[in-house]
Amino acid sequence: MDRRTLFDRLVDASVTTEERDPRSSEGGLLGPEEQAVAGAVGRRIEQFTAGRVCARRALARLGVDAGTPVLQGEDRAPIWPDGFVGSITHTDFWCAVAVARASEVRAVGIDLEPSTPLKESIVNRICTPAEREWLSDVPDSGLMAKVVFSAKEAIYKCQYPLTREFLGFQAVTLHLGDDFFRAVFQQDAGEFRQGDSVSGRYLIEEGLVATACALGAR
Repeated sequence: MDRRTLFDRLVDASVTTEERDPRSSEGGLLGPEEQAVAGAVGRRIEQFTAGRVCARRALARLGVDAGTPVLQGEDRAPIWPDGFVGSITHTDFWCAVAVARASEVRAVGIDLEPSTPLKESIVNRICTPAEREWLSDVPDSGLMAKVVFSAKEAIYKCQYPLTREFLGFQAVTLHLGDDFFRAVFQQDAGEFRQGDSVSGRYLIEEGLVATACALGAR
């Protein structure tokens, strides 16, 4: 399988994706983007650069000028050009971006994690009682706990531009299928009410867990 198409297989045609190895020397930051990583360590600069290069390439495929910088807010969230939404994720060895026109997609969230078991010491902090009960009965429970973690990261990235709320890991409960998940809100958050749900997809491949979700336009 080709890592470059991980997220392309998790989203529909309304979302454009771009992926690359953050260690690649191809491309670089624009002047206004450089301020966000001034004084940062090398790995942080690598990952930030890869995210911005991917973001500008994906946006260019939607008609945005390739010289348009993708800046960073005080909350460290990307500032997308007017009329567009997006999400960035990276590990030490892979980076991905998903963008879409706001007229078609209200919000998108993606996440990447190494496909290693979630440490038992943090499962209780990440997983709700219902999730822990489900995990106790499935094979590779540590790896599936990592999928739960990643899916929650994707959900929270998706909801944040709409709510501007930082949610704890207990704020949603995940229900996982073979390649999809459904997150049910356990509390109110902005436009979301307790009991509302958001669905997405996941895959485990090439040493990575990849998760994605998107909310269509109203």
